[in-house]
Amino acid sequence: MKECPNCEVVSPDTAERCDCGYDFVSDPKGANDPAAKRAIRSVLKVIAGFAGVLWLFAPIYRSPGQMVFVVATVVLFACAVALLLLEYMGDMGWWPKKKE
Repeated sequence: MKECPNCEVVSPDTAERCDCGYDFVSDPKGANDPAAKRAIRSVLKVIAGFAGVLWLFAPIYRSPGQMVFVVATVVLFACAVALLLLEYMGDMGWWPKKKE
């Protein structure tokens, strides 16, 4: 099943066009697949959540605490930048936004 990036209507895999007129053939790799964007966002949120927990508890432990704190800070920053880039790609038209 394919999801249309314009109207988010689910169509069969054999469909060449959506009811809204979107042409699936012109986008054969599914580069504009909103499901892919949601998957990337959810993975980044899980990684950021895990790094956030480590970041909060790192100062409690003496031995590896400082290094864990620094690494967790870098990972949190990288996840934030990646999430912002996903939104920027939507604003620039590289990744279509959901129609209201």
